[in-house]
Amino acid sequence: MGNKKKLRNTIFIFTAIFLIFAVVYPAFAGTEELEKQEYGIISLLPPIIAIGLCIITKEVIPSLLIGSWVAGTILSGWNPISGFGKSIAYLYNSLGDPWGARIALTSLAMGGLVGIMRVGGAFDAVVHWITKRIKSARGALLATELAGLVIFFEDYVNTVVVGTAMGPITQEYKISKEKLSYVVDSTAAPIACIAGISTWVAYMVGQIQAQFTALDIGFSSYMAYLNSIPYILYNIITLVLVTYIVLSQRDFGPMLKAERRARTTGKLLRDGAQPLITAKDDKLACDEKCPRRVINFIVPILTLVGLIFFLMLKTGGWPEASFAEALGNSNSSVSLVLGAYGAATITIIFFKIQGLAPLNKLLRGFMEGMHSIFYGTLILVFAWGIGAAIKEIGTAKYIVSITENILSPGMIPLISFIIGAIIAFSTGTSYGTMAILTPIVVPLVYNTSQNSGIDPMTYMFATLGAIFAGAVFGDHCSPISDTTIMSSMFSGADHMDHVNTQIPYALLCAGGTIVAYIGVAFRLPALVNIVLGAAATVLAFRLISKPIEPEKIPTDKQIQA
Repeated sequence: MGNKKKLRNTIFIFTAIFLIFAVVYPAFAGTEELEKQEYGIISLLPPIIAIGLCIITKEVIPSLLIGSWVAGTILSGWNPISGFGKSIAYLYNSLGDPWGARIALTSLAMGGLVGIMRVGGAFDAVVHWITKRIKSARGALLATELAGLVIFFEDYVNTVVVGTAMGPITQEYKISKEKLSYVVDSTAAPIACIAGISTWVAYMVGQIQAQFTALDIGFSSYMAYLNSIPYILYNIITLVLVTYIVLSQRDFGPMLKAERRARTTGKLLRDGAQPLITAKDDKLACDEKCPRRVINFIVPILTLVGLIFFLMLKTGGWPEASFAEALGNSNSSVSLVLGAYGAATITIIFFKIQGLAPLNKLLRGFMEGMHSIFYGTLILVFAWGIGAAIKEIGTAKYIVSITENILSPGMIPLISFIIGAIIAFSTGTSYGTMAILTPIVVPLVYNTSQNSGIDPMTYMFATLGAIFAGAVFGDHCSPISDTTIMSSMFSGADHMDHVNTQIPYALLCAGGTIVAYIGVAFRLPALVNIVLGAAATVLAFRLISKPIEPEKIPTDKQIQA
């Protein structure tokens, strides 16, 4: 019944869009504004429709496509047929560009590498190695966090492996499923976004490069991403808070209630909870007889990082150029795609030599891994499409024109984070949020800075970091986020119990992040902003939290003794 209602709503929305075109077209066709190609406030229509559809339908790709279609229609003289053709042209022009094709292939190759490593038992080996050193509830949660940090380059794999492996261990120490899913979720998207090399990075670098090319910014998009990491403040503050929570053994709100229930009664779930049921047949699970060796995790990761770093140096002119010059002038897309496929090939050979799995299973792992990341790659392509559409219709130019005299460049990171967090929470998609905001906000901070007489790069990295941070906030705690759902699923938690216990902590981190971005506005050093945001968050947590196991008040007999 729910699907039928959703279908009816979607059809209604599409019909409404057609009617809007039918009404508006006669009013604007042939007008002076249209002839001058200055669309003014109308240029806001494509992103607003894309955001609205994302929120209403929860479908990212169709929403992005319709946003591009609206832009194409306006640019085609309000002709929806020609506009649709124009929206498709945005897609194949973006994908047909060598740079875009390399980034899409990198994303798929990274997913394939993850699939190979799962078949070879690499992730199982790391988790097993970590869990051998557990001796307490605190140790079990620290091991869960450490496992999440180690499996840093794919958030889906993180939730699957860490949630499944740590479930029985945390159960032994009477840790609630709500707490387990919180730690798993807090070390999935937040770490994948700032890891430097992950399935997320290709996507984010793609977003940056598209805007840098449009603005003629001659700066390496990969280096820009690396420079943005200290400003992805929500992620950093979240990792600081989860570490403090684990070490202090304190909680507040619904999480405190859940933890005290588990520790005192042994009930890992509340009465009436309905944990999500997961399928037991994992296509990429390694055989029981397959040896779990930590070296099989270390070698692929070092190979991937080493190849990418070496190729960046070579494409940048090393050894003729210095290290710094080579990295700054490197071809990041070539380095990423060759490094990813090279690492996948070497890993297959390395695993085959050890006899960890037949060659056909390793190759199947590569294909299944690519399949798991295919949807994200599609979002990337459609994101490029709407980015090109928004650029051509002049959305960013219009926003700059109406805000240049009232908006300070230093405030753009803060505003970007807040808006990104709202969109991401409402839509449940970090990729979609980045796709919508990046082509609007990056030109905004660039042009606003120029108009203010400030170097355009002064707040560029902070703005990029704020976009990514806002996007991750939604991915981290939105009830419709795929990562949030998977954290509940593989940790064995009731989904809404996971959401309800995690949201207070996510909001606390968001508050600390806002404090940090205020510091950015005052041009405080990046490290100072991190310390300010993290300190505000931890202090607030300390004030409102209580120990999970409160100190017992001695009885009269104990006092007399």
